[in-house]
Amino acid sequence: MRNDAEVLSRISYILANSFYDIKYFKWSKENEKEFYVDINNNNGYFMIVINYEGSALVKVNSQPYYALDGYHNTFPLPEGKIRVNALFSPYKAFGQKVEINPGTPVIFRRNEDAYKLWAYLNATLQLAKNSQDYLREKLLKVLTETLSLVPFVSVSRDQLLLASKYWNDFPSHLLEFSQEMKYEEFHEGNYKEALTYLKEKLGELRETFGKAGELIGFAHAHMDTAWLWNFDETRRKVARTFSTVLNLMSKYDFQYIQSMALYYEWIKEDYPELFNKIKEKVKEGKWILGAGWVEFDANLPSGESIARQLLYSQEFYLSNFGKIAEILWLPDTFGFSAQLPQIMKLSGIKYFATHKVFWNDTNKFPYSVFNWIGIDGTSIPSIAFGNGKGGYNSEFTVDSVMSQWNNWKDKDQPMLYSYGYGDGGGGPTEDMLNFAEAINELPSLPKVKLTGGIPEYKPENSWSDELYVETHRGVYTSHSKMKYLHRRAECALRDAEIWSTIAGRYDKEIVNLWKILLKDEFHDVLPGSAINEVYKIVYPELEGIISKANKIIDESIKAIAGEGDRLMFFNSLSWDREDVAVVNEELPNSQKVDEGYLVIVKVPSVGYSEYKEVKYSPVKVDGLLMENGYLKVKLDENGSILSIFDKEENREIIKSPSKLIFYENIPGWADAWDIEKSYKDTYFEVKAYKYEIKERGPIRACIRFYYKFRNSEITQDVCLNANSRRIDFKTRTKIPDRELLLKAWYYFDLNSTEAVYEIPFGVIKRKTTASNSWELAKFEVPFIKWMDIYEDDYGVALLNDGKYGIAVERSNVGISLAKTPIYPDYETDSEENVFTYSIYPHKGNWIYAEVYKRAYELNYPIRATKGKGGEKSFVSVNPRNIILEALKPSEDGNGIILRLYNIENNRGIGEIKLWKSPNTAYKTNILENEKLEDVNINKDEISFNYRNYEIISIKIE
Repeated sequence: MRNDAEVLSRISYILANSFYDIKYFKWSKENEKEFYVDINNNNGYFMIVINYEGSALVKVNSQPYYALDGYHNTFPLPEGKIRVNALFSPYKAFGQKVEINPGTPVIFRRNEDAYKLWAYLNATLQLAKNSQDYLREKLLKVLTETLSLVPFVSVSRDQLLLASKYWNDFPSHLLEFSQEMKYEEFHEGNYKEALTYLKEKLGELRETFGKAGELIGFAHAHMDTAWLWNFDETRRKVARTFSTVLNLMSKYDFQYIQSMALYYEWIKEDYPELFNKIKEKVKEGKWILGAGWVEFDANLPSGESIARQLLYSQEFYLSNFGKIAEILWLPDTFGFSAQLPQIMKLSGIKYFATHKVFWNDTNKFPYSVFNWIGIDGTSIPSIAFGNGKGGYNSEFTVDSVMSQWNNWKDKDQPMLYSYGYGDGGGGPTEDMLNFAEAINELPSLPKVKLTGGIPEYKPENSWSDELYVETHRGVYTSHSKMKYLHRRAECALRDAEIWSTIAGRYDKEIVNLWKILLKDEFHDVLPGSAINEVYKIVYPELEGIISKANKIIDESIKAIAGEGDRLMFFNSLSWDREDVAVVNEELPNSQKVDEGYLVIVKVPSVGYSEYKEVKYSPVKVDGLLMENGYLKVKLDENGSILSIFDKEENREIIKSPSKLIFYENIPGWADAWDIEKSYKDTYFEVKAYKYEIKERGPIRACIRFYYKFRNSEITQDVCLNANSRRIDFKTRTKIPDRELLLKAWYYFDLNSTEAVYEIPFGVIKRKTTASNSWELAKFEVPFIKWMDIYEDDYGVALLNDGKYGIAVERSNVGISLAKTPIYPDYETDSEENVFTYSIYPHKGNWIYAEVYKRAYELNYPIRATKGKGGEKSFVSVNPRNIILEALKPSEDGNGIILRLYNIENNRGIGEIKLWKSPNTAYKTNILENEKLEDVNINKDEISFNYRNYEIISIKIE
């Protein structure tokens, strides 16, 4: 009986013998990137391209046909006289730049029986290697008997060469010292009979050992929108991958899943004939759509950004394919907000699928199939797949199937198995499809099904929390400028939609701006884990969004303001506010500052007011002490906060001086992604080397501190406004030094073991203790505009305008300000970055203090213009816990959509006063295609019932 090595040698020769009638060609050069060869194919030839460098889209007679991408180099040729073109790009699959070499095109005929026998023998040998005792003996016996039916006769040097270029596991030693070998080509063995015999014997073994459950395979190609390569290369990857999949579908019966509507838009624009073929496969149910404009980061974008990810993707699918996606497929995203289930349900999504929870570094995620329950109680059937070898890029090897099946918790339900090369694209190969067929015949492994769509999973377990991924905690912080510009773009688009809609001059260009923003929310771009070249594209894009949106805002509020020379102030938030505004002219009781003149104004909810003086108690500064009517803030010459004393509540907030600390952080390959668990082991406390009083009031007092560490520079203005409890830290950094994490720590005198954090369209509470492994793993967590720690009747919030990572240890808060990896972008945060974060002490808990409003106010400054004067509120919302997040024209053009959300865990009746009286009003979903619930109308007021943490979309006509 043969052993493993002896079997491997023989099946290697069988693969080699499957190649015959081998002919070498040379490319002709079309240009520096494109090459062609003319073939007269009248004998069913295949082509293999050997020794190429780069990646290429293969075209046949000018039509996209296949890929050369490091995983695919062999394809069948159509019959007749054909021209084969290879359009190269100078990148390998993972972005490595190379000099283009088109290699050598070789045509051959293939003995299909020999090839199929090789695939079956290969899979059987893999199972034998992974089996023990009786089953292993039986498998080796069957292999030995099968191989005896196809004894080795001969092999040519060319057959060996092509086999080695085709199969990575081919014994390479056979090519050494054999350059002059002249043995004859052989391809006429009893391969068909041997395959029949092998199948019969495997059938007998199945009767003895049975099959273990069922596997449903989804061919897939995870293609990062940008990562170690730029967007334009991904666009080429998409064309190559989709061409390959469609080619394979012409021969094999399987299903393919692909998310990201952006990719379909690219294909529609670049290769409409390919797009039409995809439409056919979608109609057949073989091509499964995944929701999302891209596979977005699910922690950092606003709720409205995620809503637009789903709205615009589903809109594209419905318009082009006649159906929407039923699954949100996010295999590689770095964590998932607890409000995502409700957003999914409101977007027509039935299932959620990810792999990333199995990257946890502390705890094992306990489920495979589960109901994911969001903060509002919405439940979405969810699948955690790829728990084992191969993950979401599996290769349909026995090793991979066994590994994942052993870890699949719900063996009474089909295991979702994602196969195909990915991250850099590529997708399934012909070998994978044949291995799948073979595995279905093998004993003791699951039955394999490659079609049928998404199974109707029936979860027995539930998960009622965020899906926090216990790794990649650094992505909340890497690339400060990315985070800051993204926040500014989100805010600018919100205001552009609100004011242009009210002004009756909505610009459809806003949708295009949204789609650029959505593209840049891809899960390696917004998190800051892409190469520098990506951000050279993204930063100007985001700056362009901000600029164009601001232009729309300015034109809209000027149209609303009308003609006149009276100074008017506009507030886009859905509550009346008193706040500081900046103007470019001196006014009574104003304060001159670098950016203009500060004034305190009152402006109604989503409205405007004419300038009127507001009484205020001036803020004062005396050395390193700032004081207003609410707070006394004492600093030292090092820049530390020594004391924040609440005058109204007569209590001290600080228990020990604040610190600015650089930590050494060298986490290995995931340099931009990770924060080491041991990051505190090596640290450098930074103290200011000088300070100056920058502003002395009466509206704002600021003390500027200057810091230097190695070659890095930080300036920080600590500011206190009159009539405000908010202390701002206006920070400017330039950090060329590498492998550092910069945190600002504040040690609050509070008795608290939990904190509340803003998440998309809601909040989440997290423990701030480390009482168990799940809490311990959350040593750095994401938040958006604010977080709050609190006692029953007092608390302190931390607000920001572009920071997302934070550590909270009981009442000690460490906000992450910068992270400076070397890989994959050694220039991360070396440029100048400007941002503001704030401390907000308050009476009562976060609800009583309306902390969320203060965070919005930091991010949405009041705007000023000249006009007719007067005062008007266009939209006012009650009660206070209902927040207006968007106001825009409906997608059908027949009305207006107001998107709101309830930030509290309560129910009640909401009331909105509008600037006009609607004829109809009703609740709808995010897709705006379903009437959920009537809304009461009383002239220009509407009222509606709301539920706990509800996301509310109201259409008015």
